[in-house]
Amino acid sequence: MITVTLLIFKLVIFQIFTLAFSLLQAQNITINEPDTDLILNLPAKSSEIVLDGFPDEAAWQEIDPLPLTMYQPVHRGEMTQKTEIKVAYDNEFMYIAGKLYDNEPDKMIINSMYRDRYSGDETFAIIIDSFNDNENARWFFVTPSSARVDMQVSNDSEGNNSMNRDWNTYWDVATQVTNEGWFVEMRIPFSSLGFRKIDGEVNMGMIVYRYIARSAERHIFPDIPPVYSRGFTKPSQAQKVRMQNIDNKKPLYITPYALGGYEQYNELNSTGSRYQNHDDYVKEIGLDVKYPVSGNMNLDVTINTDFAQVEADDARINLSRFPLFIPEKRQFFQERSDIFDFSLGGNNTLFYSRRIGLNQGLPVRILGGARLAGRTGKWDVGVLNMQTDKMSSIDLLSENFGVYRARRNIINSNSYAGGIVTSRINAAGEYNISTGVDFLYNLTGNEFIDFKYAATLNNRPESNFDSFSNSIVRLNLHRRSVDGFYYNVTAKRAGAQYQPDLGFESRRDFTLIDVRLNYGFFNPPGSPFRIITPEIRHFISFRNADGSIQSRRLQHEWEIDFKNGSAFEAEASWWYEDLREPLAFNNNTFVPAGSYSFYGISLGYGMNNSTALRSDIAAEFNKFYDGTQVSFEVSPTWNISRHVEISGQADFNILTFPERNQKAYVNIYRLRSLLALNNQVSLQLLSQYNHLAGKIGTNARFRYNFREGNDLWIVFNETTNYDLNRFTPSLPRYDNRAVMVKYTYTFY
Repeated sequence: MITVTLLIFKLVIFQIFTLAFSLLQAQNITINEPDTDLILNLPAKSSEIVLDGFPDEAAWQEIDPLPLTMYQPVHRGEMTQKTEIKVAYDNEFMYIAGKLYDNEPDKMIINSMYRDRYSGDETFAIIIDSFNDNENARWFFVTPSSARVDMQVSNDSEGNNSMNRDWNTYWDVATQVTNEGWFVEMRIPFSSLGFRKIDGEVNMGMIVYRYIARSAERHIFPDIPPVYSRGFTKPSQAQKVRMQNIDNKKPLYITPYALGGYEQYNELNSTGSRYQNHDDYVKEIGLDVKYPVSGNMNLDVTINTDFAQVEADDARINLSRFPLFIPEKRQFFQERSDIFDFSLGGNNTLFYSRRIGLNQGLPVRILGGARLAGRTGKWDVGVLNMQTDKMSSIDLLSENFGVYRARRNIINSNSYAGGIVTSRINAAGEYNISTGVDFLYNLTGNEFIDFKYAATLNNRPESNFDSFSNSIVRLNLHRRSVDGFYYNVTAKRAGAQYQPDLGFESRRDFTLIDVRLNYGFFNPPGSPFRIITPEIRHFISFRNADGSIQSRRLQHEWEIDFKNGSAFEAEASWWYEDLREPLAFNNNTFVPAGSYSFYGISLGYGMNNSTALRSDIAAEFNKFYDGTQVSFEVSPTWNISRHVEISGQADFNILTFPERNQKAYVNIYRLRSLLALNNQVSLQLLSQYNHLAGKIGTNARFRYNFREGNDLWIVFNETTNYDLNRFTPSLPRYDNRAVMVKYTYTFY
């Protein structure tokens, strides 16, 4: 213990000197608070624009380019390439043009043509806060190969869950590559954005940028200082723009689908003596309908909902005693998902959409449902209701799921108060209801206070409602910045009867305090470092029943972003874990119940993702309970051409417990191939091997995108067992395999 203390003391002294030296050289970043009274009048286009990727029409010639600034690697540095960006509109569309000159066009990075996949390419983007609420936005960007990506931004781009990469909508783009560089024309329907119209005017927030991949250089408008986490995507920092004479178009999107296929699966017979094979032929039809009730309120209706084309979840390693959080990828739950958000810290939330239509990893038929979401006045409103079918194979009854959410801007544009109700009711009348209230207040500048309270109620025989035992309360103070001193402090308590059946909470009956202190500093132009950010964290969780410590962690981390686009991080940690039950990793390797303290270090390096062959590398060396853990992860990606991308991941974990002569290899291997004939025809192949589970998962997805909303999908899934004799009775060669063909066509 003394040796460890001396080592930590020496590290702290070294880091104090390092920090002091770096601060003497730090670049002084000027923070410009956005002037909400300064509104840019966007020009209406004067004549026709042909969307061919060449912004040479007369309408473009009459518009002045926006004044751009270098955002990175050096704020307000000298831009190495000439960039012109123009924006216009008519009563139906917003138009964006980019002339992205390059004096070395043969060095432009064009890695991929795959839809919704960013592979380190040159990019041109616009971020639109269409509701002008300083919190939410739509992010559209394109690469020189016309590969398109669209995303939702929420919570002012703060936090790990503020980027929804699985959201899609309707828009058009064309690009051209010449010996002068590359050129772009975008056209985004206002019906895909939503907006508020006040006295005939529409005000929005807007950010545009160009990213030069090989030099990690970003040209941006407006001049946003890089003092925020992902500051170039923050709606609160967007330029306010004004438009007039925009029609409230209400297009009706009707999307029927037809699905056919063949499925085989194996399950134990009634005596448990062997596995039986079952065949099933699938024939389904269904319907999705989207209708904008107003300029910023959408109604979505779904009948016999199907998600056959959704990408398979990534296999993950769980070395903790807490459940894994798997992100949502199904498209129906993506639209305005920010409204339904009721985050309780980390991945914990009162509404977790994967509770609907999934059970024990198996899909459950969704008979239908509806969602109404959008903004009316200063209110964000969301209503969701869905009905699932029964599932006899796992004794699951038909269930109804409801979510009702409202919040309103108060005091200032970055503050709100709101409430939420969720319900889960099965055919037998058993129910679980959650209610919550939340309050986010922008104290001053970048200082925020976030308060949430929720309670759950159910009619289980053992349940006895108590306002203290059935509730959770969370108080969070944080500063939104990465420049200078910033912090994130959380206090949270959940009672023994708090159980959100439609939510996700990793711990039960606990009180925790989590303190993170950071100091970020930018380096001068001549330094290879862009920003260096040390962090100190103290996390502690208590059991409410007896006040004993359940978990405790002391952590010290350094993150270094280089100006060439690569990044490095190092972390030293000390843990304390009190196990009331054994923690098992496989049949032969476990940690007995007891109290343990252990420590370790981790290192990680990520290359600039613009290079054709690149990789992220990470390693951990830890004392692990009463044993050791050695982990190594490598994630290489190779863009052979813009048509072919191959990526992989090897995650090695070796757990050793010498006192019990136990050892476990907890490894996952992943291989993904992306093949794109063009922007419309693509194939994704994904194979994953989970060493601990002894299973190989294969997912193949062929897509022919005739146009937006009109797709042909051919999907193959299989879960194969490895080492069939490790259980009795012997496992079948595969658990399940299926081939599905799905066709969707949108009428609008």
